[in-house]
Amino acid sequence: MRPMTTCRAAAALLLACPSVAHAAGYYVTGVGIRGMGRAAAYAVGADDMSAQYYNPAALTRIDHQIQLQLAGVHQGVYFDRADELQTGGETLVFDPVRNSAPPMPIPSLGVATSFGVEDLTVAFGVYTPYAPLLSFPSDGAQRFSLVDSTVLSGNVGPSVAYRFADRLSVGVGVAYTFLQVDQSLVAHMTPRSFEATDDPAYDIATTIAASDPFAITWNAGLIYEPPEGSWAVGLAFVPPVHFDARGSLVSDLSQNAYYTGESGMGKLILVDSASDEDVRLDITMPMILRAGGLLRIGDDKEIELDVAWQRWSDLGQLRVTDLDLEIELDLDNNAIISNDIVLPTTFQDAFSVRLGGQHQVRERFTGRLGVMVETSAVDPYYQAVLLPDGLKFGYGLGGSIALAPEVLSLDLGFFQSFVPRHEIDRTLVRQVAIDPEDGAVHEGKDVGKGEFGVTNTVFGLGLVWSPGAGG
Repeated sequence: MRPMTTCRAAAALLLACPSVAHAAGYYVTGVGIRGMGRAAAYAVGADDMSAQYYNPAALTRIDHQIQLQLAGVHQGVYFDRADELQTGGETLVFDPVRNSAPPMPIPSLGVATSFGVEDLTVAFGVYTPYAPLLSFPSDGAQRFSLVDSTVLSGNVGPSVAYRFADRLSVGVGVAYTFLQVDQSLVAHMTPRSFEATDDPAYDIATTIAASDPFAITWNAGLIYEPPEGSWAVGLAFVPPVHFDARGSLVSDLSQNAYYTGESGMGKLILVDSASDEDVRLDITMPMILRAGGLLRIGDDKEIELDVAWQRWSDLGQLRVTDLDLEIELDLDNNAIISNDIVLPTTFQDAFSVRLGGQHQVRERFTGRLGVMVETSAVDPYYQAVLLPDGLKFGYGLGGSIALAPEVLSLDLGFFQSFVPRHEIDRTLVRQVAIDPEDGAVHEGKDVGKGEFGVTNTVFGLGLVWSPGAGG
C-alpha cells in the first residue's frame, strides 16, 4: 500500500473547504438580525452595524451606535441513498441520514460614531458569516462523502463611510479574518478486480484539521440617495480572499480488515494509523458583487430589490502541499509521498435575487419581510452532503421593538431557505477507493444517488443602542 491512499482520501474532503465564508458553495445567508428579516435584501437600506458586511457606504445613516447580536444557524440536510440491487439478487437497503449537529451559535458586536463630523461615520465590528455545523453517522450511507464538519471564520476590523454633497455615500472596510477547518469522511479499501462494496470492515476514517490564523480582506461600496430620501441605489464589492491553511491529516487504519488480518489477504498494513502533521491547503474564496435599489413609500414603508453575483468559477483547483507521509508496510519497503495533490473543482457562478422591506406598524414596532431565490454554485452531478447546495428558495421574517424610542431597540429575526427534496438519479459522487494490493487510488461505486434536500434555518436577536439619538 502506498501513502497516497491516505493523502488522496484526505484531499477529497477538502472539496468541502470552499464552504467557509460565503453563500452558495456551501450555503449561508447574509449576516445580521435586521438583514435576515428582509431575506438579506439589505445592501442599500442597511441602518445598523451589519452595513459593514452588506455595504459599508450605508454606515452614513448612523451617527452613534452600539450593537450586540446572537444568532443560531442550523442546516437540515436529508439524504436517503437509493437502494442497490446486488449481483446475487439481494437488495442493499440504506437508512436515511440527517444532520444531527445542534445549531451553531454566532455572536457579533459593532460600534460606530461620527466623532462629531457631519456626514462621516467610523465603525469597528466583529462579525462572522453564518455557517452551520454538520454531523452524520460514521457508518451511514453518506459516510463516503462526509461524516463531520466544523468550519469557523470571522472578520474583525474598521470601516469608514462619508456622504458627499448630501447625495453620494462611499464606504470601505478592512478586516482581519481567519479560517479553521475540521472535517472527516471515509475512504474505502477494495481491490479493483472485486465488486465495489459498502462493507464497513474496509473503511478508512480520515480527518483533516487545518487553519489560517491571519489573512486580510476588504470591501467597498457606494449608495446614491437624493436628499428627499424617497429612493436609493447602491453597489458593493468583496474581492477574492486567499487562505493559506496549515494543519494535519490522520487516517485511522485500526479497524480495517487489512490491518486486523481479516481480509483473507493477511496483515498488509503494520500501523494502526497514518498521519502528516504539517500539510498545507491553498484555498481562495470568490469575488462577490451586490447591487440594489430601494423605494420608500411615505414615512413608514420601504421596499428593496437586490441582486448578487458570486464568482465561484474562479475557484479552479484546491491544492494540498508540503506532504511528507510514511506508512509501514508488510513489503520490502515502506512508502513515502511528498508530491502535491491538486484537485480540480466544478464550481459555477451563483446568482441571487432578494426582495424585502419593512413597515413601521406602530410607533414602537417595525416589521420586516423578505423572499429570495438563489442558483447553486455546485454542479448538480456533485450535489451531496459534502456540498449541500442547490437551487434555493427562502423567506425572512423579523421586527424591531423600540424599548426606548430612537435610543434602544430589540431586534428579532428568522430566515429559512430550502433546496426542495428531489431525486438524484445521475451522479459523479463516488467512493475514494484504494486497492490494497498496489496502493492505487481508484473510483469506487456511486454513492450519491437518492433523495436529497436541504433546509437552512437562521434565527436570532439583538440590541441596538443609539446614544444621544433621543435627544
